Amino acid sequence: MQTWSRCDGSFGVGWDVAAVVPRRYVVDTHACVFLLAAPRKLGAKARRALERVDSGHDEAWVPAAVVAEIVLLHELGRIRIGLPQLRETLDSVPGLRFLPLDLHQLDQFVSLTAIRDPFDRLIMSAARSLKAELISRDEELGESGLVRIVWA
Repeated sequence: MQTWSRCDGSFGVGWDVAAVVPRRYVVDTHACVFLLAAPRKLGAKARRALERVDSGHDEAWVPAAVVAEIVLLHELGRIRIGLPQLRETLDSVPGLRFLPLDLHQLDQFVSLTAIRDPFDRLIMSAARSLKAELISRDEELGESGLVRIVWA
């Protein structure tokens, strides 16, 4: 808590805004896979952010595009985890939520023509539509300046 000065010059106890307003994150595919299968592979800042989500202090969203990409990677045999593990995690961590694709995200998608990978573009659209930070190790997305990246 912080102290603040009233108009009359006296002091009182005020709210610490950072403690009241949760940070919002969107989790990209790599981060989601690492969260489920190999948390040590997460960058330090990404790990701390997801710990805050797990403890209920902040919130994170897993976009439909990430879920679809995880399903495809599992079908191709590139990852072991699949929809059941993701669903279990979403059900057990209240601050981690599924984000369905909506028209607001597609409005953002239309404007992101410089991003060629359709999954990256959808994930960036989700982050921008929520005004959220993106938990991602993809340096190119960070260099774009379109969203704030949380990783290292």
